[in-house]
Amino acid sequence: AVVNHCFLEDREYAGNMGDGLEKGKLVATETGKASTFALSSAVERGTLFIEPGQMVYEGMVIGENSRPGDLDVNAVKSKALTNMRSTGKDEKVYLPPPKLWSVEELIGYMSDDEIIEVTPKSVRLRKAELDAGARERA
Repeated sequence: AVVNHCFLEDREYAGNMGDGLEKGKLVATETGKASTFALSSAVERGTLFIEPGQMVYEGMVIGENSRPGDLDVNAVKSKALTNMRSTGKDEKVYLPPPKLWSVEELIGYMSDDEIIEVTPKSVRLRKAELDAGARERA
């Protein structure tokens, strides 16, 4: 392992870092593959950290909410299929590319109730308590 740091000087505690406008997180409520249909509605509420087809699980942080407070989002919801024709047809959905984070950026971004998962293939942010009901009670 390689550990790197930069030290300038000792200073008094200056308070919390950031601009003071804490934004909430978009948290997945279901386990499965993220669908374009579900992410198209989630992207209206904030910035995404995942792309369609990526596996998600309950409690995983999939984006940043544009407002304060965490928002539970179903990222695996699929479009209801019927045998009726629609006049609107399927529109082409554009999703902006996901915001990718390094471990150092996630350490500065995470809240007290979150954990960073580092695997050989990915770096993910998740809630310490995966169950949404238990998070609300705590």
